[in-house]
Amino acid sequence: MLTIAPLKEIFRKYDFRPLKRLGENYLIDPNIKDKIIAEASLSPQDIVLEIGPGLGALTTDIARSGAGVFAVEKDKKAFSILDRMIAEEFPNLKLIQGDILEFDLQSIGVSKKIKVIGNLPYYITTPIIEYLIRNRGRISYAVIMVQKEFANRLLAGPGTEDYGSLSCFVAYYSKITHIHAVSRTSFYPEPDVDSSLIRLDLLDVPSVVVKDEGLLFKVIRGSFNQRRKSIINSLSRENVLNMPKEALSGLLTGLKIDPRIRPEMLGLSEFAKIADSL
Repeated sequence: MLTIAPLKEIFRKYDFRPLKRLGENYLIDPNIKDKIIAEASLSPQDIVLEIGPGLGALTTDIARSGAGVFAVEKDKKAFSILDRMIAEEFPNLKLIQGDILEFDLQSIGVSKKIKVIGNLPYYITTPIIEYLIRNRGRISYAVIMVQKEFANRLLAGPGTEDYGSLSCFVAYYSKITHIHAVSRTSFYPEPDVDSSLIRLDLLDVPSVVVKDEGLLFKVIRGSFNQRRKSIINSLSRENVLNMPKEALSGLLTGLKIDPRIRPEMLGLSEFAKIADSL
């Protein structure tokens, strides 16, 4: 992979400047690169979607596995440089210039589930997570780098400060695992924050059974929009359930949930029980 000296030389040779607005921070730590490749566990039978290959920090190793690789890069100049450097070296690699959020996975043209690898730009991490979950029927798992604070929110459980509606959303559709902490010094240019390497295993069946997914997430969002209030005060509001507190208190008590408890103390299964009881 490109460490800092050859990376700077490429910047100079091609008069390339990383775009801060696109969150372009390039991985220069071979140890982290090796952890990502090892966790992805690639074989020639795999199909891989790489999100944001940049200047190929991971792309070469992914392609060397023999897997079919589709690498989607938004930055036109980075795409052009990478295309000149490695595209002809790997017949199993297809470089695509475009926005990952607009990329149609059906265009890959395979029936088997694919693996996803990527160092996600911080400014669009949430939309990319939503994209992965929306396409969960086509994805087996994703090994991705995200901002440390964002990873903490994804991994958080009930009773913790970082736990919220995003935690519940991801836990409903996937199993999330923390793989490794990644220092900001592992990138160039160096970002202002540290990162975390995580893995999302997309579930064929949601982690809890619920009658109405839409109502479940309405309950969850409504609860966490007023997370410092009690669950009864959060949910009874007009723009959430618009339900008399007396009736809601009876419903919660019947589920053995204290109406005075704060939303962050409830697990996904308890939110599902509330939704089903409504």
